[in-house]
Amino acid sequence: METGNLIKIKIRYMRLTVALIVFPLFFCACSTKNQFASDQIINPSYSEEIEKIEAYLDEKNFDGALLISKNKDIILAKGYGLCDRKNPDSDQIQINTTFEIGSITKQMTAAAIMQLVEKKKLNVNDKISRWFPDFQYADDITVEMLLNMHSGLTDCLNAPYEFFPTKVATKIENATVRNEPVEQEIILKYLNDAPLFIKPGTEYFYCNTNYYLLAKIIEQVSGMEFAEYMKKYIFTPCKMTNTNIEFQKTDTRGYDWKNRYYSIPYGFATGYGDVNSSVVDLYKWNESLLRGKVVKKKTYKKMIDSESYGYGFYVQNGEIFHGGATNVFNSFSTYHPDTKTTIIILINRPQNEKYAATFARGIYKAMYQ
Repeated sequence: METGNLIKIKIRYMRLTVALIVFPLFFCACSTKNQFASDQIINPSYSEEIEKIEAYLDEKNFDGALLISKNKDIILAKGYGLCDRKNPDSDQIQINTTFEIGSITKQMTAAAIMQLVEKKKLNVNDKISRWFPDFQYADDITVEMLLNMHSGLTDCLNAPYEFFPTKVATKIENATVRNEPVEQEIILKYLNDAPLFIKPGTEYFYCNTNYYLLAKIIEQVSGMEFAEYMKKYIFTPCKMTNTNIEFQKTDTRGYDWKNRYYSIPYGFATGYGDVNSSVVDLYKWNESLLRGKVVKKKTYKKMIDSESYGYGFYVQNGEIFHGGATNVFNSFSTYHPDTKTTIIILINRPQNEKYAATFARGIYKAMYQ
């Protein structure tokens, strides 16, 4: 009996020793401090979910970058494919690889506005005539109408021939394809001549012009360039070390159906689509926002208090999300409060080739079906 007990004790000791060795190694690999320096993160505690996710991605021939988390655990963060598919010698996509994130930028612009609201430097009920006194419809539009897409303004990006004179719209289109800059402040220059799409305050209409004007309000109120403000008050506090607002400064390249790379002209997408980032940095952004590190938690609740479009967020069917698309990139970031699941997808292809939102929802379904 004593010999048998001794053997059992030795076996338990060996198991404990192995556990003590393995656990610190796993912890070092996956701790918040160190994990983001890795090429990828695969959490063995979620092997069943990862198997389902990988099977779905293989079936759909996914390429791009993704990060999936639940509660405070990152389940899987990984890159698939090349940074530049026309260059077989280009780097592999990894978790810190940067992409154009398009309209996910709007979340950050809205949060910057709400930071200024918290500092009592403006109010969401302020009329925008405070900053654009010469704009003929400024007294009919509030900051909140810009935030929740109820301003009635015409979209400078998606409807250029309605917003700008024909020759100017053509010039902008040509500059886009040629990757050439356009005249700075060109949107403000023609703002007063652009007709309203609908009466302000009456109904929701998604419009990029709203967030361009919000960026210009941030500049006037803070006395800082928009990019400077975002770096100081959004990117740096959130430790978003691979995020910038620099024209065409991404690690990836995407191409359209004619194999052309082109982006939105420099300065044209200010506030509504000009941020470049990675899945890791967008995860840091989401977590900082949820934890009250960007704006107060009650302010964040106000931002998502909607059944449609809040302040920079869609809130629909138990999901808080936003997508983004520039000409040859598309992205999607979503949070499911009921399961505390975050899914971030960045793709260096246009939406008509591979749609980030479809992948995100397919992954969620694979995880919970």
